[in-house]
Amino acid sequence: MTKMATSDGFPTAIVVSFCCFYFVVFLLSIVGNSFVLSVCYKTLRRRQSSLKWFIANLAIADLTFTVLSILDLIAFLWTWIGGQASCKLQSFLIEACYTTSIMTLFLITFERRKAVVAPFSARMTASEANCKKLIAVWLVSLVIGSPLLYAYQIKTDISGMMTCTNSAFGDLGRQIYYSIHAVCIFIVPLTYMIYAQSTIFLTLRSGVFPRQNVFSAVCSKRHHRVAKPLAALTVAFAICWAPFIIVRTLMYFHLMEGGYYWRASQLLIFLNTALDPILYGIYGDNLKPFLQRLFKCGNFAMPVRVESLTIDRTFKQIKQDSSTLAKSQPKKDTVADLNIIELSNGFSNAVSRKSTGCVIEPEHRH
Repeated sequence: MTKMATSDGFPTAIVVSFCCFYFVVFLLSIVGNSFVLSVCYKTLRRRQSSLKWFIANLAIADLTFTVLSILDLIAFLWTWIGGQASCKLQSFLIEACYTTSIMTLFLITFERRKAVVAPFSARMTASEANCKKLIAVWLVSLVIGSPLLYAYQIKTDISGMMTCTNSAFGDLGRQIYYSIHAVCIFIVPLTYMIYAQSTIFLTLRSGVFPRQNVFSAVCSKRHHRVAKPLAALTVAFAICWAPFIIVRTLMYFHLMEGGYYWRASQLLIFLNTALDPILYGIYGDNLKPFLQRLFKCGNFAMPVRVESLTIDRTFKQIKQDSSTLAKSQPKKDTVADLNIIELSNGFSNAVSRKSTGCVIEPEHRH
């Protein structure tokens, strides 16, 4: 990621606008991602949740990216500070952080699609497997960013101002590295996100779920609620990252000058760190119950009771439909239908004893 040049040559109004936008987004990102982390920590102390692990990982990556960007702002307004070591380390870590953020969004999309299309296998996923996935994401991101430890170095101009640039790569090195990066870390994930979103919405719209998973009927409403913020995240990802990837590629192939377009594209990817906790953490209904508990906004037990009653009614309907099907089909299918009725009975009774509603992901109580 090429560093922001000093603000020399930019009108004062542009520099002030840039700083105001930066500080607003910085505050939103720090507060939003910190809150998401605290909520995920409290949730994971009570029960294991793969989705909360992914959201927490996304928040960590976005939060680290936000803090590291302070050095870029100082370099934009004045000069680079910290010398060669900070230049190499910050460039390496900031690349690893936003690569991790993108790959985590990819993982969330993959898990949500599996929960809708193949919910039975999604329920069988162990929390240890999810932790291994997140560790693998960070390791891959660190490997991807490692060439930047060589590429970035400090340059001092005739006025004594220092800048941190990736000039050690050279033109050809930048073109090869960032072209591969654009394909693997932007185009491929975005293509899969669009495909996954299409699959999720088509499955939900058609109402076709695997026969072996009777829980899908109970969780259909929850799937719809999860699909909306996931679609919003995909749109935000495309809008915030596409200009940056396009402008960076054109710059390194000498097809355009950076200027205002480059600065604006950098602000957009920075804005994405503030949008993630808002879109998935709050808009996605994942943190609303905790907001209600935190601020004591009304009676929290009522929605759970309604959800539980809805689940009970849904399973009664499943039993009725299964009984009707058993009467109308040959005897060889009766055993399978009776198994469905028995399974729905057991799950319905279990749900009625719980104080929480339908969960679309595995829970492993401590």
